[in-house]
Amino acid sequence: MALILCLETSSKNCSVSISKNGELFFLKEKFDENYCHGEQLHVLIQDLLFASEIDITDFDAFAFSSGPGSYTGLRIGASAAKGFSFALNKPVIAVCTLESMFSEVINSKDHNYDLFCPTLDSRKGEVYAAIYSASKKEHVAPFSCDINNFDFGRILKNNIMCFFGPGNLKLQSVIDHKNAVFLNTDYPSANSLCCLSENKFQNNDFVDSAYFEPLYLKNFIATKPTKNI
Repeated sequence: MALILCLETSSKNCSVSISKNGELFFLKEKFDENYCHGEQLHVLIQDLLFASEIDITDFDAFAFSSGPGSYTGLRIGASAAKGFSFALNKPVIAVCTLESMFSEVINSKDHNYDLFCPTLDSRKGEVYAAIYSASKKEHVAPFSCDINNFDFGRILKNNIMCFFGPGNLKLQSVIDHKNAVFLNTDYPSANSLCCLSENKFQNNDFVDSAYFEPLYLKNFIATKPTKNI
């Protein structure tokens, strides 16, 4: 049984939650098309602590969404978790973003699908994705793909697969198959980290606070903001 502060900064949704014994206790989120993690993450944490009347020293561990996702967002979330860990001598838990999205869907209602594919938007014509089975096993590990070149048809031929997450906006333009079901375009939320982080805590599945890195999948490429072009 643990009290865990969960940080989700992998996408445009800056989200923080408190997990109490694996259940959502408090949640604060702010969605911003231009990303707001640098300005809002610690503000949301402060608001969360005030609303819950919990002190930062009360947490047993700090969990963060480890990617894939926004390079800058992941760095901000990881840095916050690392800072809390060093300051308070508490462990850090890393939860794969795509796995947390899958966990939210598979546990929310009954589904008659063979495979589940959480998706995140990447740059240009690419998405981040992973594939999980109905038995909650990892079928294909997280990967980055060009939506025009990856052969989803080969997998869909013998499996009914549901796609969900913001990457669906791209995939729906290239996937036209009777076995493909598109559920939603919801962004990752810290709500989805609660159960998985509790399980990892109970199994002492922690990352090294000094050396852990988010799951980037791709190298960082700096771009010029549109307003400066």
